[in-house]
Amino acid sequence: MTLLFFAIENGVDYVTKVALYNIHGLFAALAFSIGYYISTFYKGKFEIFLSLLISFISYLIIAFILANIPPHVVLTPLIVITLMLIATIYFAKKENFLIDKKIKTSISDIFFRSLLTISIFLIISSLPKYVPSNIAGIFSSFPTILLPLMLIIHFRHSRFQARTIIKNTPYGLSSVVIYSLVVYFSYERIGIVYGTMIALFCSVLYVIIQGKALRFFKLIK
Repeated sequence: MTLLFFAIENGVDYVTKVALYNIHGLFAALAFSIGYYISTFYKGKFEIFLSLLISFISYLIIAFILANIPPHVVLTPLIVITLMLIATIYFAKKENFLIDKKIKTSISDIFFRSLLTISIFLIISSLPKYVPSNIAGIFSSFPTILLPLMLIIHFRHSRFQARTIIKNTPYGLSSVVIYSLVVYFSYERIGIVYGTMIALFCSVLYVIIQGKALRFFKLIK
């Protein structure tokens, strides 16, 4: 939804310029998730810090490489969706670790998650004022909601449960590609409100079709 706020604050022309970079950024978000996932195989005193360090390094490397590669309206979405599907199929074979329901989510957990999510969102939504559009577009795909959730799960439960959250992330990220692509084509033609509604509808429809197709071919359970 960051693109919506970009449009409100900076105009439709700006969002049209950054929407494809947003899709670029989803590749960086995938790198973030994979980096965090890999780091959860380390068990130690500073495992959460190490997970954050590896995931952020993975994200920044991919983000700044892609910032210098102009996105293509056809190839970029196809490549990123392909990567998401490969990751989805790969992670589908990995074990799910159930969350212990005896450990209740506290008010402090909710406060921390809300505060961190809002803080990240405010930082990202202010980027157009300070950085070029390509950088702002890529960082608009930062996993704003995922990061606080992973930290709470990792801290309250264990690295195994955090791994389960991460392994299911690529399945949903591919729908964001569709959302951003529809925004790119629709905002300038039909406006922000209708463009957002159509983008949301298309992304939900894509997730449904994707799930049915992957299950039909027995690529996921």
